[in-house]
Amino acid sequence: MNVLSVILIVVAAIVGAAITYIVIKVKSPSIADQLRSSSQNQDAEIMERLADYEKLKEQKTKIEKLLKEATDKAESLDAQLKQAVKDGKVDSKVVTQLADTEKLKKKIKDLEDQIEEFEDDLEEKEKKLKKRNAEFSELEREKELLVKDHQQKAQELERMKAELQQTMNELSLKMESLNFVQSILSAQEYSDSNTSARYRAIESLSDFIEGRLQDKFKELYNFNDYLKAFFNDSRKRWEAVAKKNWISGKISIAFVGEFSAGKTSIVNRILSQDDPNVPLLPVSTKATTAVPTYITGGVKTIYQFYTPDNKLKSISESDFRRVTKEVLDQVNGVSSLIKYFVMSYKNDNLNNLSILDTPGFSSSDKEDSERTIEVINECDALFWVFDVNAGTVNKTSINLIKNNLKKPVYVVINKVDTKSKSEVDKVEKLIRDTFAREGVPVVAFIRFSSKAPLADIMRPIQQVNSTTTDSDYLNEVREAIDGAYNHFEEEVQNAKNEYDAKVKAGNDSVERYLSHINATRSECEAAEGIPQWETHWLSRNCYEMSEYDFNRLKELLNSIYGTRMDALCNLYDEQMGIQQEVQSLYEGYIRVQVTTREIDELRADFNKLVSRIK
Repeated sequence: MNVLSVILIVVAAIVGAAITYIVIKVKSPSIADQLRSSSQNQDAEIMERLADYEKLKEQKTKIEKLLKEATDKAESLDAQLKQAVKDGKVDSKVVTQLADTEKLKKKIKDLEDQIEEFEDDLEEKEKKLKKRNAEFSELEREKELLVKDHQQKAQELERMKAELQQTMNELSLKMESLNFVQSILSAQEYSDSNTSARYRAIESLSDFIEGRLQDKFKELYNFNDYLKAFFNDSRKRWEAVAKKNWISGKISIAFVGEFSAGKTSIVNRILSQDDPNVPLLPVSTKATTAVPTYITGGVKTIYQFYTPDNKLKSISESDFRRVTKEVLDQVNGVSSLIKYFVMSYKNDNLNNLSILDTPGFSSSDKEDSERTIEVINECDALFWVFDVNAGTVNKTSINLIKNNLKKPVYVVINKVDTKSKSEVDKVEKLIRDTFAREGVPVVAFIRFSSKAPLADIMRPIQQVNSTTTDSDYLNEVREAIDGAYNHFEEEVQNAKNEYDAKVKAGNDSVERYLSHINATRSECEAAEGIPQWETHWLSRNCYEMSEYDFNRLKELLNSIYGTRMDALCNLYDEQMGIQQEVQSLYEGYIRVQVTTREIDELRADFNKLVSRIK
């Protein structure tokens, strides 16, 4: 089971748990709901009792009214009866009324009894109502507490839902980043027969320069920092440029600018040449500014990227559209995966032009700045776009330009139609003064807007000199080889001259040596020619010669033993020294000859490898 499957299972589990929790919370009646239901039932009971109480009160009122009427009538009858008794007149009508009065009194008594019952019942009802009211008040307090608790629980649920959503978003972003990394790692190296052959030839030449040629120069010279950079950094830049068929033979320009400076609008006008029928950049601004991206012409739309080891690989459009700053922020060390993107699509306006869209320098990500500087130095010129409404120059950006950029700088002051001429003049002066103060030369200051003629931006672009050719470095390498060959060819001649001069000095020494030998021989012969000594007449052991002969013999012996022997010894030592020097010079002569021949062979191999690239 791979990492992607595990992450999907974890995400599914989290989502399922969250949904289950929410469903249960929705479907199950809460304590507050139960309390509300109970409270509603109790309210209904209380209202029912209140209704009964009101009915009792109403009945009591009616009975009291009837009682009052009966009492009033009874009193009236009593008054009539008293009057009748007083007058002594009691007729049948009075007797009937008396009978009615008795009935009425009985009815009144019944009503009074009924009222007492009602009052007792009412009293009981009032007691129960008060008790119910007390219970209801307690339930209301409990209800308020439970409602408050419910609200807190609801808020907690909302917070958990928000955290879950945030986690889901983060997981989604990580999944997107993981898919992006997987697509980058699994991307196939781009190749066709011509491209593959050219790449192999370029790599063979690069290996030759890095290997055999560098080793020979290390052997011949003091390998200083310049030569190290020449055989490593310069070689790598050459290899990168040589493989870029999208900038070979074209003017290559880079655009940088702060967010919303209008850089994309300028690029799209250059791409379309204000022709509405020409397709514009078929990607979002967000995608193209996340990683440096070359935009070039081609027969169809292709999305590719360059790896840090200068391999060109292809990806799909959907993978390319994943490239956002948010996704890249999840990928630590994106520069170890992608050096820059190359996007080509059919646009005749890009036949002689290649545009580099960059993230700019203001990002806090150091990798962004390093990638941007590296690719900008492979272009012919930099067009730095400023929004006239911003009116400032980013200090970090200008320091990076000052310390790292080796290409001409053009400043584009954009959106000038939104300001008056005097205000634009002030902004331009500020930018000019800042660049001058920092010692950064600017080729031209260009005022531009969406309403400005396209020629205002195209004219400076067309004046850019194409310096990004793969022959520049090769010419430098060829000059280095030729220089080494000429140097050692001169060394061969010098060594030969020194050798010949030393051989001649040895011959001269031999001639002097022979001259002294001959002179010694002559002096020996002269000494031998001196007359023999004669025996002295007084003794057979004594000999004598003439004084002249003695002085002559003495002179010859002094010459032979002194001058001639010293000269011969010196000449012998001189010849021994000359012989050693001649041997050393001869070895040096042979050595520089071999070195010259080896350099000539390296030159021939270099030219052969170069011819394969062409």
